[in-house]
Amino acid sequence: MAGYILRSGEAGSPDLYAARRYYEMGAGRGHPDALVALGEMGLAGEAGLTDSDAYAYLTRASDAGRTDATRALAEMARTGRGTSASVDKQRDMLERASASFDSDATKKLADTYFETDPKRALELYEDAAQSGHVEAAYIAGVMYAENLSIRPNSERSAFWIGKAAQAGHAAAQADYGLLVYQGAGVPRDEVKAADYFRRSAEGGDSEGMFLYAFTLAKGEGLEQDFGEAYYWLLKAGQSGIDDYQSDRDVLRQRLEDNVDPSVLAAARSRL
Repeated sequence: MAGYILRSGEAGSPDLYAARRYYEMGAGRGHPDALVALGEMGLAGEAGLTDSDAYAYLTRASDAGRTDATRALAEMARTGRGTSASVDKQRDMLERASASFDSDATKKLADTYFETDPKRALELYEDAAQSGHVEAAYIAGVMYAENLSIRPNSERSAFWIGKAAQAGHAAAQADYGLLVYQGAGVPRDEVKAADYFRRSAEGGDSEGMFLYAFTLAKGEGLEQDFGEAYYWLLKAGQSGIDDYQSDRDVLRQRLEDNVDPSVLAAARSRL
């Protein structure tokens, strides 16, 4: 705790060398928090500590059961910091953390297989998703819909994307709303779709903003509101995908051609 106070400057100006001394006293007694903190300081190059120091301290913390330290060692093996770069070593560390029920490690382990063995990656993403990892659930859902190495399964795709959407993942909310709107793998429901688009838009997802604007303009699943539609369309900004941008351009042109300019001006003023 003294090391933390000195490093963060909570009792005045930070004193990294004094923090190191106190952390080293804790590390000398095998305290895992002190070992992890020294590993962090080594990676940050603080108080004269190096990547090699970080690897040594994090190894001790990992041996003491800290899965966050094991994940950090895996990342060091991936990048070659403090040790030789090795995918096998990275995976060994992630498998070790995953075996200790660390869903972040399971998801990162899946990432290492994504390009070379998508089927293995999907198994691991689903394992992580079963443990509540939201991003892993979203990726699993997308893989069931889009990965050429995976047999398409609209129900499994909707299931996992729905899990991520219900957990507040903004991009998943946009995608799940679209599945619900289309009735792909789930019952079609315009009201429910519009609600997911709204949640995605309010969560900051650009595609969710466009889809919410689209439903507002058409009045599908909610009350039609051209001003609100124009606001969310402008807020969505430009898309990096040509087809998506074409849809945005069409909607914008139709609104600007058919809606009272004062309504559009009011929407612009809100940005």
